[in-house]
Amino acid sequence: MKNKKAYSIIGLIVILLVGLLIIGTIGYSLGYALTIGEEAITIKEKWRKSSGDDDKYLVSSEDGQVFQITDTIIKWRFDGSNLYADLDEGDNCYILTQGWRFPLFSDYKNILEANCG
Repeated sequence: MKNKKAYSIIGLIVILLVGLLIIGTIGYSLGYALTIGEEAITIKEKWRKSSGDDDKYLVSSEDGQVFQITDTIIKWRFDGSNLYADLDEGDNCYILTQGWRFPLFSDYKNILEANCG
């Protein structure tokens, strides 16, 4: 009888943890999708960060912010490398961003569009 009670408590804990994981994942994805912003920046530096076969394109602004340029399914954009190639150090740009800076995962705001001139 004690075994059945212990199994049902463990099962309930597992179900709650899985539920929290699912809710957290959906919440993070929805929150990320809704974080659209516009900023005016001057590009200080740009570089590529490689990890195995994966490259991340990064851009820093004169005021110390770092942005990434990655393809995104949410916005149906698959030309991140082209956008990165079009940006030059010293450019003054109005950028459209999505996301937020999340240091724990080395995640940065994603530049979706840039109008430089």
